[in-house]
Amino acid sequence: MKFFLVIDKEKEPSVTVVCGKVTRVVAQIEALCQDGMDGELLYGYDNEEIFPLELPSITCFFTRDNKVFARVEGKEYATKLRIKDVVELVDDCFVKINQGCVANVKKVKKFAASFGGALRVVFEDGYSDYVSRRELKEVKRRFGL
Repeated sequence: MKFFLVIDKEKEPSVTVVCGKVTRVVAQIEALCQDGMDGELLYGYDNEEIFPLELPSITCFFTRDNKVFARVEGKEYATKLRIKDVVELVDDCFVKINQGCVANVKKVKKFAASFGGALRVVFEDGYSDYVSRRELKEVKRRFGL
């Protein structure tokens, strides 16, 4: 079996399988492709407990004390990821808003602008964080601001 991987950030991910018949492996590949990122599970840690976290339920990922946390319904769960790993893992429903925060676009409640030009993102669960100057252009583009 041959495997080809082409990374192109401008195109939608797709998988093409050429085979003589549908095998168990081909069926597994098809199932993985149909599930997509909506079914992707991450694991969050809260003290000694481990919780499965689904991407659509995560409000944002943020850093604190050199650790990355996932915020779900007002609760914070430690992860074993780095922010750059999060950026590569998440789909188009997330946008990086600053060096240490990746936000779920669907969980944003509002934006609050300050006199200094800073833009603050307020999420549905009350958590808020600022958009960095570096990420401001992309955030404005994604939200049509």
